[in-house]
Amino acid sequence: MKDESVLIRYIKKKKGLLTVSGILATISTVVQFIPFYSIYKIIELLMIGDYSASGMIHWSLVSMGSVLAGVILLYASSMCSHVAAFDILYEIRMDILQHLSKVSMGYFTRKSSGQLMKIIDQCVEKMESFIAHQIPDIVSALIFPLVYIGLMLKIDWRLGLMSLVPLFLAVGIYSYLMGNTMKNNKVKQYHDALEAMNSNGVEYVRAMPAVKVFGLSVGNFKRFHQSIKDYRNLVMDWSNGFRSGYVLFTTLITSVVLFVMPFGAFLISQSPQDKTLSLTVMMFIILASGTTGPFMKLMYAASTFSNVNEGVKRVDEIFAEAPVIEKETTTNFSGNGISFEEVSFAYTKGNPVLKKVSFELQPNTMNALVGPSGGGKSTIAQLLLRFYDPTEGAIKIGGTDIREVTIDTLMRDVSFVFQDVTLFNDTIAANIRMGNKNASLEEVRWAAQLARCDEFIQALENGYDTMIGEQGVFLSKGEAQRISIARALLKNSPILVLDEATAYADAENEVYIQQAISELVKGKTVLIIAHRLWTIQHVDQILVCDKGEIQAAGTHDELLVSNPLYQKLWTINEETKDWEVK
Repeated sequence: MKDESVLIRYIKKKKGLLTVSGILATISTVVQFIPFYSIYKIIELLMIGDYSASGMIHWSLVSMGSVLAGVILLYASSMCSHVAAFDILYEIRMDILQHLSKVSMGYFTRKSSGQLMKIIDQCVEKMESFIAHQIPDIVSALIFPLVYIGLMLKIDWRLGLMSLVPLFLAVGIYSYLMGNTMKNNKVKQYHDALEAMNSNGVEYVRAMPAVKVFGLSVGNFKRFHQSIKDYRNLVMDWSNGFRSGYVLFTTLITSVVLFVMPFGAFLISQSPQDKTLSLTVMMFIILASGTTGPFMKLMYAASTFSNVNEGVKRVDEIFAEAPVIEKETTTNFSGNGISFEEVSFAYTKGNPVLKKVSFELQPNTMNALVGPSGGGKSTIAQLLLRFYDPTEGAIKIGGTDIREVTIDTLMRDVSFVFQDVTLFNDTIAANIRMGNKNASLEEVRWAAQLARCDEFIQALENGYDTMIGEQGVFLSKGEAQRISIARALLKNSPILVLDEATAYADAENEVYIQQAISELVKGKTVLIIAHRLWTIQHVDQILVCDKGEIQAAGTHDELLVSNPLYQKLWTINEETKDWEVK
């Protein structure tokens, strides 16, 4: 049995509000016929010679009252659908973000941030719009034709059939157009083109410094430029394919009166003395003029649904991505020693990144991971954090496989200071407090002081309440790195992973960061991913990683004697220390 789509699941949660919305929309639709009937009755009074004010006033009040009642009912229906839609919008987005936090990091290498932002923003927004606006419209638009057809056929089946001819022709043409759209996968192509343009647009904006420096234009970014052209060509082709048919559809849907009037005139000419027939023809002419809006709504809802449905499929694909398997257990680690046991891993099948990697990090020791770029160093760190699971082997902390504990337990016991720091558009205090959301301001300041960032924070106008980002200040990479170290200090996990924490620091900031790291590593098992070998020459153990394997392990002095690759890396590092621009 096929799983329900995300839209159906969330609509079911709000079925009470949406049911009330549908009922109110139905009543509102039925009430819409009363003004037409009132006009018919007024014309009838005039034709029989009854010019009394009481009759005119009565039907005028009935007409105005029904219009007011219809507006009120439609407003109430819209309010119910909007409340349900906004709740669903919130729940879907929160559930998507919650789910994305549990999937493997490999998913984010297949999906660009532009694609995901388009799905979370535009696709979910269209679902909200569909529920808030189209569901009441669909109910109203479905009820109106049924009441209209039944009423017309009951009053005069001949005129009723004639008034339905253009409507059925219009519906047939529109169905043909939509059938071609679905057959040619135009909606899917549209979403694919939009995602490609968004994804390449995000890349273009991120590369704006290079764009400015080298005087590039959008044309130099061939993928972005091509994605814009592809989107334009698709939309133009789609619009051109719709053009002739849509003109004919619009002409037919708005010309019901043109079908009714000649036929009505013919019937009247056959019975010129029949005043009832004349009134009936007048009634059909009045009602025919009000058919365009509801039928256009129905057709618009149909086209919107196909567009929304494609967006729903993409949201479903996110939820279909299996989360990292997490056991429901209360198991905790019994120590902070780390061991990799015959660990192999590949991002894509057949291209191994790690091959049978084995090593041990003793509790409360300083360890470094060095080697050429692309050798697998960062992958080892990411596996330790369960960003991915190994394809073979096991990773253990304190003798317990990290897959045997919850992600929360693992994240509680492991801190990670990334090379690329992410700071959120929030206060500095809130960014540091990410390490411990319950920390007091005094504890936040304590961590900042140890991380050597209290001084520059206090110099800011609002201190720890200073906003970071567009509405506040922008920190240098060195300052941001010290903020991230303050986070890790506040978290105080027994295991710490440092991914080239001084990579972007200038000389002054590097000194501060090294001082902060000295405070951070006390009493912890530490794994440092390093390229500047002089920063790790005094650690307890150095692991040399190359081509997905651990080539050697030992102290700095031991490896200088025994390992050619380490000797080469150290020589290069020593030479670069003395480089200068002449």
